[in-house]
Amino acid sequence: MILGNAFDVPGITVDTHFGRLARRFGWTTETDPVKVEHLVGALFPKQEWTMLSHRMIFHGRRVCHARRPACGACPIADLCPSYGIGEMDPVKAEALLRPASAREAANLAAARKAAR
Repeated sequence: MILGNAFDVPGITVDTHFGRLARRFGWTTETDPVKVEHLVGALFPKQEWTMLSHRMIFHGRRVCHARRPACGACPIADLCPSYGIGEMDPVKAEALLRPASAREAANLAAARKAAR
């Protein structure tokens, strides 16, 4: 990701989030990060690889968790072949979302407090 961000050298970063989502999206069944990188790389233009990595990791950390995905609050649920493996109730799913930043965490806490 450093090469992609700092030097504009495209690359796919396959961490646990990326690999998990690539399997959930049906892009691969592989678990080896190098194999996942090559298979997913064949699906997308090279110039999109760095941002794809960022988006997949962000989505895996925030919404599509390993144990309990927030399917009912997922912005790409209609595109996901694994939709329904996680919490479907929108209110319960929203409570599972992890904030992207300290500001968003504060906003979510305030919204949840106001809803009580």
